[in-house]
Amino acid sequence: MLNKLIWNDVQQNKLSSAATVFFMAVSAMMLALTAMLFSSLLGSVNGLMEQAQAPDLVQMHTGALIEGEIGQFARENQEISQWQICRFLNLDNSQVTLGGYNLLDSTQDNGLCVQSERFDYLLDIDNNRLEVLPGQVYVPVCYRMRYDLSVGDTMQISDEMLTIAGFLRDAQMNSMMASSKRFLVSEWDYERLKSCGEEEYLIEFLLKDNVNANAIGNTYTQWGLPANGPAITKPLIHMMNALSDGTTILVIFLAAVVVLLVALLCIRFILAIRMEQDKREVGMLKALGIGKNEIKRLYFSKYILFSVCGGLLGLGLSSVLRRPLERQIRDLYGASDNSAPAAVFALCAVAVAETVILLSVWRSLKKTDGLSAVAALFSVRAQEQDWRQYLLISFVSAACAFLMLLPQNLYSTLSSSTFVTYMGIGNADIRMDIRQDTDVSSTTAQFAAALERDTQVERYAVLRTQSLPATLEDGMTCNLTVEMGDHTIFPVRYSVGTLPVMESEIALSSLCAKELGLSVGDTLLLRIGADEIRYTVCGIYSDITNGGKTAKAGSRANNAPVIWSVLYVSLKDPEASPQWMEAYSQSGADVTDIEDYVRDTYGPTLAQLRLASRGTMLIAVLVAFIVIALFLRLIVERNRDAVSLQKALGFTSWDIGRAYFFKGFFFAAAGVLAGLLLGTLLGEGLCGLVLKSFGADSFRFIIRWDCLLIVIPAIILAATIFAVLMGTAEVQRIQAHECCTGRD
Repeated sequence: MLNKLIWNDVQQNKLSSAATVFFMAVSAMMLALTAMLFSSLLGSVNGLMEQAQAPDLVQMHTGALIEGEIGQFARENQEISQWQICRFLNLDNSQVTLGGYNLLDSTQDNGLCVQSERFDYLLDIDNNRLEVLPGQVYVPVCYRMRYDLSVGDTMQISDEMLTIAGFLRDAQMNSMMASSKRFLVSEWDYERLKSCGEEEYLIEFLLKDNVNANAIGNTYTQWGLPANGPAITKPLIHMMNALSDGTTILVIFLAAVVVLLVALLCIRFILAIRMEQDKREVGMLKALGIGKNEIKRLYFSKYILFSVCGGLLGLGLSSVLRRPLERQIRDLYGASDNSAPAAVFALCAVAVAETVILLSVWRSLKKTDGLSAVAALFSVRAQEQDWRQYLLISFVSAACAFLMLLPQNLYSTLSSSTFVTYMGIGNADIRMDIRQDTDVSSTTAQFAAALERDTQVERYAVLRTQSLPATLEDGMTCNLTVEMGDHTIFPVRYSVGTLPVMESEIALSSLCAKELGLSVGDTLLLRIGADEIRYTVCGIYSDITNGGKTAKAGSRANNAPVIWSVLYVSLKDPEASPQWMEAYSQSGADVTDIEDYVRDTYGPTLAQLRLASRGTMLIAVLVAFIVIALFLRLIVERNRDAVSLQKALGFTSWDIGRAYFFKGFFFAAAGVLAGLLLGTLLGEGLCGLVLKSFGADSFRFIIRWDCLLIVIPAIILAATIFAVLMGTAEVQRIQAHECCTGRD
């Protein structure tokens, strides 16, 4: 009997039943997709790092070292289980060609290495340890997609040729956010090609369980061991690997929350309309002695059925959408072993979505408890204003505009050249890197002199990066990667304080200040050569490069080794930059347009964000169309007697429909404006909370005004117009006599 009642009710209310299942399915799909992608990303990254045996602490070093001193340090520190020194032959990008593509414009430090002996292995596409033969090279997998490479293509280094035997995954440097990339060659080829680059070292340590890598790093510094380069810990490696695709998953999760809220409101509204239409039936059931709990269970059983159908449909759709969104994760990190946990997480996400909706339904059904049989049977239907329902249309329009705008704003921000201010870089036009040189300082001075004479240069800045030992007030020591130079020419954005102007001032990146427990006004000692100089922290800035742990100080003459130098340039005529860059590239510097630098660093992230933006835009338009059409249809149905009476009094369907049209369009347009405002302000705050954990303080959207003011409003308002037309089409079918004789 219960099944028959439910089936008859569905048959009589196809539109509201289909809409309820649709909202349940979309909510389940979005949350399940988020759970699947998060589980897959976590499983793939953890699997890669485990199979590659990623180091817990890496100290990069340029220059001479004594291996015996590092061995003694490792033996005397019981927390260290294994250690090794990996060689890295840093190449001049202008001398490297991959399958016909020259790496002149690459912002990465590309170099050769051999397979590690004890840990930090380079893996193939199946995450197996690689073995390479003479004459062969394995290329980072991210370059396969970027340069459209395949097995059998060639890699040219100066006049030497190597055959690409396959592609590798590097647990340390897999992400484009890592500034270096390793190419695997044989020991014989490495020795043969040594003259083509400058050798650097990765001093790596595996630690015992529950040992703090930062503490070991501080001890390493206190020993005065080679540290002419940044230090990287395993959590930082993990973060860089997960950040790219994690940004996209964050966008999908925010969209899932918004869709769930929309679904809750829409289903409650549909249920409220249905309960009002069934008021007489509820009164009859109560008059026959059927209890209130039995009546609620009768309605609730139908929604349990809808929930099961919506949950299964959402789970199926999420499985289909998972494949294209997961492709980059599989390519970069390998297939996840978390297939079973991913399925469990997805089922739990679906269960959460459906449970929240069903609890909302049950709460709405409790309103029938206080309805008496007499009031239900003999109530007079009030022709009340539908302003609450129109406000709900505004809310849905706002939510859909928010969904469309948030990923678009995030995409336009990350792809903008001005985003470099969050990367610890001033907003210049051109970046020149000097790294592969036996004497970086003298080469830097030569380029600076050339820029000073160049009449095309409007302004330039020379910044030299050094790794300097620092001592804090509490006696703790560490190595700081300090960028020295004039930071007033191309200033970065400071969240607290100001840029360093005096010689005794230093600015710290957000993550560096947090780790060291320093704030503006605190002091520290920097050992520069034989001198210890006290610096005062003058500002905190955002930096999501080099692990986000950097510092900036004013120019000071010293003899400490320079790790690398960067020269930032703005030209008087920006249109002449291609020819200018080509001329300076031939002089030995890596010259890159700042926009290309951002694109290289965040290319995979931008591709995923673009895909997520299009997906959420499609979902937002679909939800807006269905909700507005459905609500106006239900509003017209709710006021059917009033519409019939208006027709009996001589009003035409066009007159009545036009009133509903303009009212529905007005509230939808108001909602779109509110959604655009929320997407700009609230969305900025939500993204800022996440990016702050990666070192980007004071985050601000860089907005594409054409999308904000034209494209997105035009798309959603076009969908609104069609939805309003469909929703008010019911006015045409209402007859004038229905107010007297009832509906046929």
